[in-house]
Amino acid sequence: MGSRKRSRSGQKNMMAFLPCAAREMVPVEESTLRSSMSILNDSDQMEGKFIAASDEPLQTTGAAGDVESLSCSLQGGQWVAAPSKSCQWEEKDMRHLAWRPQRKEVASVEPLQRGKSESMSRVPRIKASAVGSFSPGPAGITALHEKLWRISGTQWLQCSDTFNNFIRHLLQSVLLYGGDILNFTGDVLLVLWKASRSQLSNIITLVAEYSLSLQRWFEYTCSRVGLELQLKIGLSAGHISQLIVGDEKRQYLLVTGQQVDDAWLAQSLAETGEVILSPNCWELCKQDILEAKKIPGQKAVELRYVKILHQDYSCHYEKWISSLRKFSCNGVLMRNASILSPNYKHEKALQRFVVGNILEKIDDNQPLKFFSELRPLTIVFVKLQFYESTKMPGLCKSIQEATVHISGTIESSRGKILKISTFDKQCCTFLCVFGLPGDKRMDESTQVLDTAMRISDLFSENHVKLKLVSIGITSGQVFCGVVGHPSRHDYTVVGSKVQMAARMLMLYPGLIACDEVTYSKSGLPSRFFKKLPDKEMNDAVTSEVMYEYLGRKKNPMVAKSGFTKERDANQPLLGRETEITTFWTTLQLFLRCKGGHVLVYEGASGYGKSRILAEINYLAQKENHRVTCLELTKVDIQESFSAVWSLMAVFFGISACRPYNRKDVLQSKLTGLVDENLYCLLNDQFLVKFPMSAEAAHMSNETKQQEVEKLFLKVLQKAAKETTLIFIIDEAHYIDPASWDFLAHLLSHVPVLIVMSLVPFPSKQLIPCFSAKSILKSPKTTTVVLCELKLSLILEMACQVLGVISIPQELKMFLIQRSFGVPLYCEELLVNLIASDVLQICHIPEEEKEENKWSNLSVIAITSIPYKMPLVKERELYTCRVKKGVNLDTILLPPRLKEIAVLQLDSFSPSEQILIKCAAVIGHIFTVELLLFIFPAWTSEKMENTLRTLINSHVFEFVGKKRGWEHLRTHLGSPVTRTIGSDIAEDIGAAVHFGLKNQGRALRFCAPLLREGAYELLLEDQKRALHDRCTVFLDCKAHKCNSCGGGDFISLLPLHCNVDLPLWGPGSENKDEALLVPEGNLKRLEALHAQENVQNRAKSFTNKQGLPDDHLRVEEEFLDRVGKILEGHERGQVEVRNLAPCECREAVESVVYALAHHYMMMDDRPMAFYYLLESAAASLYLSNNYMAYFYLEKATSQKKMPVLKMLPYQKMHKFKVSQLEEAIFCSLKGEVCFNLGQISLAKKLIKRALCLLHKGFPSTGVGAFFRLLLEESKHFSSHARQHQAQTIDEKALAVLKQQIHCLSLLWKLYSLDSTSSRKYSWLAALMEINLAEECENKVQVISTYMDFSQFSQNMGYKDEWLKYEMMAIQRSSQCNFTLIRERLLMTAQLTQVLAYSKLCLGHLTQSIQLGFQAHLLCEQLQETSLHYLVLSVLFKAALLKNKYTQCISVLEWLWELATQEENIIALACFYSACLDLLCDAGYDYRPFEECLQFIKQYETSCILKCQSNIMLSLYASLAIWFGRSHCWSLFKDSFTKAEQLVSRTNASLFGTHGFFRFLECQVLLLLKITEDAPKKVQEMRSSTLKYFEEFLSRCSTSPVYHTRVYSLKASVNLLGDEEKNHIHLSKLSSELFSA
Repeated sequence: MGSRKRSRSGQKNMMAFLPCAAREMVPVEESTLRSSMSILNDSDQMEGKFIAASDEPLQTTGAAGDVESLSCSLQGGQWVAAPSKSCQWEEKDMRHLAWRPQRKEVASVEPLQRGKSESMSRVPRIKASAVGSFSPGPAGITALHEKLWRISGTQWLQCSDTFNNFIRHLLQSVLLYGGDILNFTGDVLLVLWKASRSQLSNIITLVAEYSLSLQRWFEYTCSRVGLELQLKIGLSAGHISQLIVGDEKRQYLLVTGQQVDDAWLAQSLAETGEVILSPNCWELCKQDILEAKKIPGQKAVELRYVKILHQDYSCHYEKWISSLRKFSCNGVLMRNASILSPNYKHEKALQRFVVGNILEKIDDNQPLKFFSELRPLTIVFVKLQFYESTKMPGLCKSIQEATVHISGTIESSRGKILKISTFDKQCCTFLCVFGLPGDKRMDESTQVLDTAMRISDLFSENHVKLKLVSIGITSGQVFCGVVGHPSRHDYTVVGSKVQMAARMLMLYPGLIACDEVTYSKSGLPSRFFKKLPDKEMNDAVTSEVMYEYLGRKKNPMVAKSGFTKERDANQPLLGRETEITTFWTTLQLFLRCKGGHVLVYEGASGYGKSRILAEINYLAQKENHRVTCLELTKVDIQESFSAVWSLMAVFFGISACRPYNRKDVLQSKLTGLVDENLYCLLNDQFLVKFPMSAEAAHMSNETKQQEVEKLFLKVLQKAAKETTLIFIIDEAHYIDPASWDFLAHLLSHVPVLIVMSLVPFPSKQLIPCFSAKSILKSPKTTTVVLCELKLSLILEMACQVLGVISIPQELKMFLIQRSFGVPLYCEELLVNLIASDVLQICHIPEEEKEENKWSNLSVIAITSIPYKMPLVKERELYTCRVKKGVNLDTILLPPRLKEIAVLQLDSFSPSEQILIKCAAVIGHIFTVELLLFIFPAWTSEKMENTLRTLINSHVFEFVGKKRGWEHLRTHLGSPVTRTIGSDIAEDIGAAVHFGLKNQGRALRFCAPLLREGAYELLLEDQKRALHDRCTVFLDCKAHKCNSCGGGDFISLLPLHCNVDLPLWGPGSENKDEALLVPEGNLKRLEALHAQENVQNRAKSFTNKQGLPDDHLRVEEEFLDRVGKILEGHERGQVEVRNLAPCECREAVESVVYALAHHYMMMDDRPMAFYYLLESAAASLYLSNNYMAYFYLEKATSQKKMPVLKMLPYQKMHKFKVSQLEEAIFCSLKGEVCFNLGQISLAKKLIKRALCLLHKGFPSTGVGAFFRLLLEESKHFSSHARQHQAQTIDEKALAVLKQQIHCLSLLWKLYSLDSTSSRKYSWLAALMEINLAEECENKVQVISTYMDFSQFSQNMGYKDEWLKYEMMAIQRSSQCNFTLIRERLLMTAQLTQVLAYSKLCLGHLTQSIQLGFQAHLLCEQLQETSLHYLVLSVLFKAALLKNKYTQCISVLEWLWELATQEENIIALACFYSACLDLLCDAGYDYRPFEECLQFIKQYETSCILKCQSNIMLSLYASLAIWFGRSHCWSLFKDSFTKAEQLVSRTNASLFGTHGFFRFLECQVLLLLKITEDAPKKVQEMRSSTLKYFEEFLSRCSTSPVYHTRVYSLKASVNLLGDEEKNHIHLSKLSSELFSA
């Protein structure tokens, strides 16, 4: 690093961290220094922070640097600047103190003359200077930091910005007044002004006036922002000493002297808002100009004000202020470092003053804004208190020795000395930081505690000049980064943990004190610590339990048996069946061979090794084997033979008995095996008191060890003869070498099975010894390497931990993306979510009820996805949901996991780290193109090389690469398993040839926690800037894929809708209420209307007798087109082969919702709301109803989210949704409610949307009646005239499409209950078809025709059904499709419609042929919602045709589709088909019990309850099967449920099928009554015949079932003939009861 030449920008960045005095005291040759003053001062105006530096010649080297600047004062709220000129001390007034720090040697005190040698230029020198100390008091910066932390939680945007803003203004004002910032330690700022003796009083006067102005400005600013941030200022004047300490790698500039102490004392005497002058400062200033008052009991004075009207002040102000130099460029404050030329040697010397971590980032040309992070650090304050008698040379030498010693001691743990302070008299305080960027290490807390003990021991034993050594240690989240002004800043750490560590030095002097976090994270035994008494800390610092670290004291303790994580019977071990099977296999081999054997479970931390061992312990004890369990800790590896002592203590059983019983227990175990004279060898380790024998007393330590090993072997050999010995050792990587030797010897002499778990040996401390290697590589050792759990098991484990049967999709995604199959990560994440109170456990009701509020749908939405029922159903079942307004994307990692993530990140180079951070902002999946766009500072070559390294390091991988465990798409429907825009090669080795041609290829994170950890390190302003860049890039890509024609998912919705739509349109609810018609007249009008309606439909059908011929001709032409398409598909010569796959699924997650996420992170609520609507619409387009609900919930939160004001002066921004957006919002919510079975709420929302779209739908009978007259008039008159499509603008077209969509949903909602809502359903359908006639979009017209045709068939209107089906087919031949996919999709829809029609009319062969054609098209198009409808129709056609082989094939396709999409309705269709096949053919494609379980699980679901047609079929099929099985009690229950649904079904194919099944049940019941209760036969027969009549009158549009119904009806009629009754009864019974 030191030998590398930096770029010009890197040179500027480095100089920005150096004070002037450091530049002037660097040990370089005089000639070099004279000729290269430009090194320090070359800098352009940058966004970072820069320091001031002097351009004085060599003779000023050693003095505090002076600054050219503007001298400013605050008068009436305006900065007034005046030019100034630099002044110097007179040489006769200078005294010098020389000290040459050369390998801990101190030079004698001697005067220094100009022109000395290079060695003399290193020494510190005393210069007469005015020095001022500025210190925000305890309620200042620390209080600000704590208050912002409490207000904003973990959101550091306001915290870091506000903190930096105040510091920036403070430092700017200092620089403007010519001050040089020497030291900044968080809440103490040391500033120096240089002046000659003659001008010292003038400078003091100016600085005093500036201090008062600064206090006034801060008071005004703080009152405006509502925060209690004030300054306490102390001023002193006189001589100071400047000192450079350190070694060749790192050096530090210190300032000492009486005047520094005086300034510190003056500041401590000041109250908030006061300026205190030291005695010397008051003596040297112009007292006639300054007004001050004495402080009681002190020589210092409090400055009250400056007499600016005083004659001397007004006359000489311009002259005094001219003594302060300025340097300005285009009005921007700059430093002399900006205009000087580079010098490599000088730069190399100066870089020792900058932290190495920062130099690495500077060398990497990283922007300064990325230097700052919010990361977990360990803060260590070391305070050395010297005796008061210590003289300056001795003090200097001691500080140098302490610096070198501390630096060398903490270097092994990657610690850094960040600052050295000598503010306290005869004290020196070191701020050491562990875990800076690139320095994070495992077991950091343990290493820090041991390092602190080494520092304390060395100083306490070897340093006679030290009076006291105090050390404070804290761990936690800390801001580390650049703080200050662009012209002068510093790299520092800020946070409550920093302040707490500093307070410890005062509260617990002479001790090594640590906080509770450090104590817990160290993992060291509690005996190494001592709890300290509670002491009240400052209000700004949170009080915690404190501990004194005593060091690793040798205090023998008897080990405890068992494991920390014991087996939980309520949470069975998941996904480790192979590992348990290996144990049983190994155990059987061990029992056969009777020799020592080892079974090793190896895996990284968190993979579940301890749970496996706990399960093995339970299983082995269940088999009556003698099991000894032991869990080791990190302390055991440092104590010889510790593991064996602990293991044998557990084996003897003394760990579980009382201390006074240990001796008796041991004696009983050892009697007859060992000479009693050797019992005393166990005294120390087992804490017993056997008499010391003479033989043992004369033994050497080596002999004692050998005798103990022999003793243990004898005991174990005897035990092995009596029973099977199994030793289970957890954390076996902590076994010490002596214990490994004993275990190797044990395995060769005693038949014992040792089961152990260990992690791969990663560090030097854990490198296995020879015996360990021989055991692990032995042929008698079986090693099992643990892998991550499968995705399904992670989700099942989450349900176990939470005690629920299902979890929401967003929680699944959250766990999968962060845990990557690691059990520990999943558990920690869940525990953190529970502790953060963001999850809510909800009871699943026995029966779902319709909700009338959107806010109550969360549980219904979660359970809408199929879930696994427990084997034994408990009384109550629970599910989990995320609380309202909670965004899981913003949940921070738990501290333990963040440490792991930061540890991973710090193992990479600075370039790789910043690239990972930028990718983390984009999301789990990103493209190289986007990465280059948001981080344009890099060249393409550098980006390519860095990405190649990260791909080869398994940080990133190409999307499409297969994992060992499943990814998101199967369970979440998330588009993450396919590439965006191109197919991705499976082989990750392609990364070696990675190039810019791969910019469009998608990459994803493949290392757990790394993305989240890297993202959390960024500050909020950094995140906001990167999120903003992402939105700029993605905004143009947020549309449907090219295959689907592009465009928005919400048709033609402008980004900023401003459509002027009246809230209440014609026919709205308000106007309906105004129409009052007498009830009698209303009934007559309705009767007349019904009669006219029937006549009109009959007339319409009569006038079109030629329609069937036209229909056949149009149909034949269409079938020819379909045949050509499919023939081309088989040959691979037409567009089906060339059809690009739909990539909308990928676009939703990686573009559309990504945009919403980026805008939410930027707090841009209007844009976030818009893209959330787009995401919801896209999810419905892709048939993913839950994700649509999820996005709409987020949109609801955005609408209702209160505007949080961080500071009082911030303005409230109101978020107003446009009327069209509100209409679309209601429409989307209504569609989701429809899919969730919330019919009433869906109607309410759709009607609301229609009102907002100026197409109000009546809600009263009167309004519906008159509106129906109007719409029918439009409908029947539209065919009498030639309709001309009108050209309308895009906004109007968007409104029209939304109206059509809402009306389509509305008639479907009303048609679900055909008994009471037939009139409203007919009205909605008519309004839809009438609006479609006005639309110029032919595709929209065809879709509406198909929609109306389906409605007519459902309602039993045969003429409209066939007519509009023909019109749709005919229009399709006239439509010029611009997209291949659009044409094929329309063809598939029409083919399905035709197959459905043919089936209803009884043309089974044609229906089957069309069904298979539609199936092929749907497979190619991947249209799942259409596909399962096609398969359902195809199955029924094949079943009625008795094509059972085809039925099974269709069922296979339907099962794959239903499980892939996790759609309850599709599953219901599948199980209904299985029951049909079982009842008609006797073939159980799925066991009857499975079908029954599904129905029981979901029969109370609102989704199925509203699907009366499907439920009728399911219940009727169940009843038929129960009746044939003679289970009449079960038959009755299913039959009753089916009977209740008959009246709610319509004339659709599925309703007709269910009704037919019910008729079969009715006949079965009639036969049963004929046998059991002949007297009730006539009554039952009459009831049955009524159902037959109802079927024939209602289901007129499905004649395919009429033949079977007539046959069944004839059989029922014959039951009334007593002569033929007996013969017919036996025949009918054999037919109905046969399987």
